[in-house]
Amino acid sequence: MSARRTGRNIARVKLLERITGRQLLFDGLLAAAILAMGLLPTIDLRPEPEFLRVPDALHVFLIVLLSAPLVLRRVYTVPVSLVVLASWLVDRGLDYPGTAAEFGVGVAFYTIGAQLDRRRSLQFGGVASGVVVLWTAIGALVLESVVAIAVLSSVISTVTPLLLGREMHERRRRVEELRERAERAEQEREERARLAVAEERTRIARELHDVVAHQMTVMTVQAEAARRIAGGADPRLVDALETIRTAGHSALAELRRTVGLLRAPEERSGTEPLPRLSDIEGLVDRVRSAGVPVELDIRGEPRPLSDGAELSAYRIVQESLTNAVRHGGPGVAATVSIEYTADSLDVAVDDDGRGPSPGAAANGGHGVVGMRERIAVLGGEFDAGPKAGGGYLVRATIPIDA
Repeated sequence: MSARRTGRNIARVKLLERITGRQLLFDGLLAAAILAMGLLPTIDLRPEPEFLRVPDALHVFLIVLLSAPLVLRRVYTVPVSLVVLASWLVDRGLDYPGTAAEFGVGVAFYTIGAQLDRRRSLQFGGVASGVVVLWTAIGALVLESVVAIAVLSSVISTVTPLLLGREMHERRRRVEELRERAERAEQEREERARLAVAEERTRIARELHDVVAHQMTVMTVQAEAARRIAGGADPRLVDALETIRTAGHSALAELRRTVGLLRAPEERSGTEPLPRLSDIEGLVDRVRSAGVPVELDIRGEPRPLSDGAELSAYRIVQESLTNAVRHGGPGVAATVSIEYTADSLDVAVDDDGRGPSPGAAANGGHGVVGMRERIAVLGGEFDAGPKAGGGYLVRATIPIDA
């Protein structure tokens, strides 16, 4: 019961967010118009004493209750409808003269159909309509002022606005579904376009790395070898070969940087620095706060590395911990090991979870394939896979001079 009440409160809050000032103004004017039309006949009306009760203060109060609560009919549909129907029952039971305030009953039934869901509107509206019809039938038998045809009139005046409200509710629901469907389609289209761009960038990066970078590496190595062989030759030849070697190294560095940007375009920012090894502690803390125990072990003497090496090491740890959280299952724990050696940076992420599914590595540009390509660009070594005793291990070795 508490959960149902909470759900209704949430729905009411959402409804309040959707109600516009124009709708509130319309409801206010509607209530004021029904109130004015209901009060106007009471000023001069003098009914026959033997048939109708003379209008008095109670009659005026009931007219107010039949109209004024309609201002809040969209927000408090059931309470407002109950107040309006109860006021009508008392007004008819006391045999006061009929007024235009009875239009408030029709508005209440329309609101029941338009604001409540199908089951509640039909249940509540059906019961309320039955009460009105039954009360009218009793009045036709007991009171001279109520004719038999009023029973049929009460059926029409309650069921018709209820069904009209249901139709309006369904129309709004269909429009909302179409709007949400259009928004989802737009989001899916944008996502497909983003994935297509990312896949194309990855393809270009792979071609640059596998073809162009390889050929430039061969060219640079051959120039270096030729320079050594021609050590005693014409100095101009040696200088030319040295220029080729230096230009080749510089071009390779720029090519690798370009490949890195193509592989991870979201990492470019004009205002924020790229992540570095010093940011791994904060990354580990965030994973711990998500409920995954992570142990961080840093060994060796930390020293500055190239931007590409530090960024790749950070992304290896980030992606591995993300996979541990996503695929490791409940209760997974991980260990991050970073070791500075004489000529390399060794990174290992070891978890005791289930590990990613066989097809998970192929999804997106930052899975196992993406990590492997990062390290390959830097000329390092990479290995990832399930352990014999359970769990998943990712290891990378990045040359210090990468």
